[in-house]
Amino acid sequence: MLGFVLIILLIAITDCSSPWQEWWMYEGVSGPHNWGKINTKWILCSKGKNQSPINIEPKDLLFDPGLKHIKLTGKQINGTLINKGTDLTFELHSTSKVLISLGPLSYVYRLHQVKFHFGGNDNFGSEHSVDGKHFAAEIQLMFYNSDLYTNFTQAVNLSRGVMILAIFVKVKDNENHNELSKLTNFIEDVRYKGEQIYVNNINILKLIPDSRHYMTYDGSITQPGCQETVTWIIMNRPITVSKDQIYSLRTLRQDLPENPQALMFNNYRPTQTLNQRTVRTNINFVVKGCSMQRDMQYKVNEQIMNRNR
Repeated sequence: MLGFVLIILLIAITDCSSPWQEWWMYEGVSGPHNWGKINTKWILCSKGKNQSPINIEPKDLLFDPGLKHIKLTGKQINGTLINKGTDLTFELHSTSKVLISLGPLSYVYRLHQVKFHFGGNDNFGSEHSVDGKHFAAEIQLMFYNSDLYTNFTQAVNLSRGVMILAIFVKVKDNENHNELSKLTNFIEDVRYKGEQIYVNNINILKLIPDSRHYMTYDGSITQPGCQETVTWIIMNRPITVSKDQIYSLRTLRQDLPENPQALMFNNYRPTQTLNQRTVRTNINFVVKGCSMQRDMQYKVNEQIMNRNR
């Protein structure tokens, strides 16, 4: 009987006239494995070959000497913190202008929004993983190509349209992240789906770890419709937050007050197959005494390191 019910449910979801068409979650029949079936416009979620997130294997990283440091222009942002049910999003006000360029980028990209993905415990939550291991959370700064396109909605469907700067989050007792507190202090105001509050004077540079090193690859949006228009930049270092700060995120609900048991945490998509893509880095593995030895926050390729001692 259960199998029959699930079949009927999937038929209802794939019906283009059904309200299920825009309804998705991170678990169950409407979870990531079925996103491509819910809406025909989301076919890349199940058929795409350049999907995100991915697992990063340090031993397979390719050092690219042509990768420059990334350049960020602007820092103070104002916007609206929104509980979208599937994630916590900070949408920038139109007057806030933060631009990113250089690095692996040929164009200039403008910051559109910031998304938070997090788990129910400290061992899971980030969308990307490193050597098979996840962080407690991942903050994604989502930019659109302002050289070619007028807004994020247009850019996300077009070539080189989006750039996402991913920041891993680790948890440490009593190590409060002051800038993140400017957002987490308002969690009570956005506890349930649809709730929002205006927040100003966020210094976006203080949410980014103090490192010039990163990994980069071509991938996709990690939510429906999984458009393969994204250049990812993943910072080498995580930021550190307190247990209280990560706990506040875990109290967010994915539904209305009538259904308070539906918690938002574990809102991350499983890692996808890398296929034929290459993950490049500006970390030089092979130079003895290089920053790789001083600054790499993840597992180092032992063979390479031993060979150069």
